[in-house]
Amino acid sequence: MYRFLTIASFFWLTAAAVSLPASSVLIGDSTTSISMGWGNGFCGNEDAGIRGSLEPKTPCFNTAVPSTSTGTFVSKGHWKKSVKIIKEEVAKARRTIVTIQFGHNDRNRGTVESMGRNLTTMVNQIKELKAEPVLVTPLVIRRFGKDGKIADELAPWAEETKTVARETKTHILDLHGASLKYCESLGDEASRRLYSGTGAVHVNNKGKIVFGRMVADLMNADFGLLGINLLPIVPNRELSYNISHGIPSY
Repeated sequence: MYRFLTIASFFWLTAAAVSLPASSVLIGDSTTSISMGWGNGFCGNEDAGIRGSLEPKTPCFNTAVPSTSTGTFVSKGHWKKSVKIIKEEVAKARRTIVTIQFGHNDRNRGTVESMGRNLTTMVNQIKELKAEPVLVTPLVIRRFGKDGKIADELAPWAEETKTVARETKTHILDLHGASLKYCESLGDEASRRLYSGTGAVHVNNKGKIVFGRMVADLMNADFGLLGINLLPIVPNRELSYNISHGIPSY
């Protein structure tokens, strides 16, 4: 009887959580930001003509800032701005999902351990605010070697992000692994069409759409019972198929 009540309580609490109107807050560096990252492809941007991955009118706040690490995002005051938005969304009784993606700048400014400590602090603070943190491994640096493989410069930072997720029992989206696999499947020339100019880090509008959808698909897959048909994510079957099968969309 007790077991039945426990299971029933779990499903009741689950239903209550997902029945809340949802909002998203994105935290990270330039590879998530409005100007150069996947954020617009996730949230959408009508002014730029970019269709997002979320249902229309779903609040989505991109607070990512270029050139920041986990340390400078806090020390320069950006974290306070993100926290303010999170508090406001939670106060509106919204299910507030907060993505956190760093690594590109941390690798030049500290150790993987220091990034891990900073991520842990961020995750714990977000949970204290009654929001849902989602750790995201860093978008791949699209730099190919002569063997046609990407020289994986961010692997240690991606692994540290996964470690923090395991230790804090937090959702994890392996964008690093998924984007590396996809870009290698496309090859140097086709994957270049998703990135800005001759760069290997920042994405153009096509890249924003592709990698924003990739994040949405990873989120649906990771949330499982809490995610399938319950997150405010609009399907894009053609793009999702192309991503999962290594087929270029542009």
